[in-house]
Amino acid sequence: MSEHNKNNNNNWRADAALAPTTTSEPEYKVGPGCPPKEHQFKPGQSGNPKGAKRKPKAMAPDLKAALERALHEPIKLKQGERQRTMTMAEAGIKQLVAQFVKGNHQARRDLIVLADKLGVDLMAGQQQALQEAIAANHEAILNAFVDRQYDRVVKPAPVFAPPELLDDDPQAENQG
Repeated sequence: MSEHNKNNNNNWRADAALAPTTTSEPEYKVGPGCPPKEHQFKPGQSGNPKGAKRKPKAMAPDLKAALERALHEPIKLKQGERQRTMTMAEAGIKQLVAQFVKGNHQARRDLIVLADKLGVDLMAGQQQALQEAIAANHEAILNAFVDRQYDRVVKPAPVFAPPELLDDDPQAENQG
């Protein structure tokens, strides 16, 4: 090294040592999640220049719309000699109820679930019919049966004699 270079290097080091260290940035440490400054993304530059992959369009809204269109399509049904127009949904519900009436247990389950979801009372109007179907004498027989069953489950309270029939009254002995 030439002497000139040594003097310049020494002067630079001396200047650097004398210069005040008033940097407002804290010292940057390179490590996991902290890449070196030269490898960081520049302002306005994306980490993925091609962009994210597009997600496939969800099928649920299309299927829902297709189902709604299909359920609202009109259909012509022949009932006896008449031809009647109704929606597919109406026809499906009528068919479900008909299967329920025939005793199909899957139809019964589906109808009960559907009625529950829609808030339909399946027993509406049936209470009056049940009351009319039970004659007065049948009601007495049923009440006697219920009383017998109740006595099996709940033991009746013991019956005590009135105080005037009891002989062992301690107050009467003290007075006499």
